[in-house]
Amino acid sequence: MAGSLSRYLGGSVRQCLKKAWKALPAPVRELPLKCMCMLFVGNRRHVRPVEDAPVYVVGNFQAGGGISRSAQLYAGQVREKHRHCICVDTTREMLQTVKNPITDGSVRGLADIRDDAGAGTVIIHLNPPQFLWLLCHLRRKFLRRKHIIAYWAWELEDIPALWKFALRFVDAVEVPSTFTQVAVARNTGKNVTVRPHVVPEPGVVKQVFAHDGTLRCLFVFDMASLCSRKNPQAAVAAFLRAFTPEEAHLTIKVSQPEADAAEWESLQALTAPHPHIRLIAGWMDDAALERLFLEHDVYLSLHRSEGYGLTIREAMLRNLYVVATGWSGNMDFMRGERVFAAPYTLVPANGSGGFFANVPNARWAEPDVPAVAEILRDIRRKISN
Repeated sequence: MAGSLSRYLGGSVRQCLKKAWKALPAPVRELPLKCMCMLFVGNRRHVRPVEDAPVYVVGNFQAGGGISRSAQLYAGQVREKHRHCICVDTTREMLQTVKNPITDGSVRGLADIRDDAGAGTVIIHLNPPQFLWLLCHLRRKFLRRKHIIAYWAWELEDIPALWKFALRFVDAVEVPSTFTQVAVARNTGKNVTVRPHVVPEPGVVKQVFAHDGTLRCLFVFDMASLCSRKNPQAAVAAFLRAFTPEEAHLTIKVSQPEADAAEWESLQALTAPHPHIRLIAGWMDDAALERLFLEHDVYLSLHRSEGYGLTIREAMLRNLYVVATGWSGNMDFMRGERVFAAPYTLVPANGSGGFFANVPNARWAEPDVPAVAEILRDIRRKISN
């Protein structure tokens, strides 16, 4: 199985395998995976949670990015309530690069738990198809007596067919936002519960803005999360429409630019003529990200859809001004005197790529760039006064 081989493969080989997999037509990818699930997992009966049984929190703990952060935040909550919480890392098995090594023994590997045949609750922080790959890897012996909860984040009003297939293997679903809850619940009678990320309060918050007269804007995103969804081009367009080079600077922090080399090159070409726009590529640890947030005044996210919007929430907690598209998961928490929901129009998500392409009649938001530019100018005027 590809997951079993991953520990022997270098990062470049993993990237090639992922690209080759994504290049296959959806039916070609999904049919063998469905067959493997029926073979290795089978038709699951409903399993109720058992009090005092172990709770397994499973995810890409060492990978970095939003899904990794989701698993870490969730595990922190579970540890406070359950004395027997077991964190299980799937980074290598899911062909991800280890960016946040954990060496203190707080996280176990899949091989360490596969023979645990007793009762327990398993919360899996992986979206399909990775969710299904994981079930195949764990197999029936481990899964038979486990209450399985899928923790999924999704960014459209409906879910793909493969996700609907995956619902047969879960006892319940948890999601970070009401937006995702509605999308999943319309396809199942099982419990779909909103469990938002509990982001810890930062030790330091922003107190002084544009101290030298220059407004500093920031956007942070992962290229592996579909660049067309994160929509940095709109942030650039609104910023350039709002300010002269003397008035403001924009920083765009990109993780995993290698995940979509063509989009990364396009973004570089778009921003190159503008010296007051800075691109930062690569991995940052928590301390470096903290400093990056606090160096800026405004967080600008003109995304087309979010399952939750973790960086938006983190910027709000640090007291930055926040301008973000007023649609999808982030609307559960976007409130406050420094928070501005950008106007938008819902448009077809045609040509969006990835699993979004497998959702018929999919829509997402197109932010109103001129309106956002005016919001940005108002923020600068307010700070200047």
